[in-house]
Amino acid sequence: MNGLRVRSVESLLRGIGVGALPGQKLTVMVGDTVRVHLGVEYRGPAIDGEIHVSYGRQNTWFNEDGNKQDDIPVQFDQSMDFEPYEFACDIYIGGSPGENYDLYAKIMGVPGPDIMSPTVFNALDVLGAAEFQNFAITGYEKV
Repeated sequence: MNGLRVRSVESLLRGIGVGALPGQKLTVMVGDTVRVHLGVEYRGPAIDGEIHVSYGRQNTWFNEDGNKQDDIPVQFDQSMDFEPYEFACDIYIGGSPGENYDLYAKIMGVPGPDIMSPTVFNALDVLGAAEFQNFAITGYEKV
């Protein structure tokens, strides 16, 4: 058994993109980056705005317990018909470890109130420092 290590799927996939859809949970570690994909349809005059994405806890309002990404500038072209837009925003996971973090996004700086996405509940579990469990002597022999 010398050198044999049992690894979790997460440890084997470390550094490889692992995705989840709304309604599924993604387990990450402090220090990871989560890429959040957004989609919206827009029609109207040409306008500029900013996209803001964060993780935290949704209560009466959204509490940004975790890190938020820097707001990114976006442009919407003039259109008489609804046109699809897609964005990808990265969030560095640097907050506190915890379970069941929620995700939300909004478009700011456009005429009227901010455009809020629905909150995705229980989207992230964030693992912190190294953890061990079930440490035990599993056998011994004369060599």
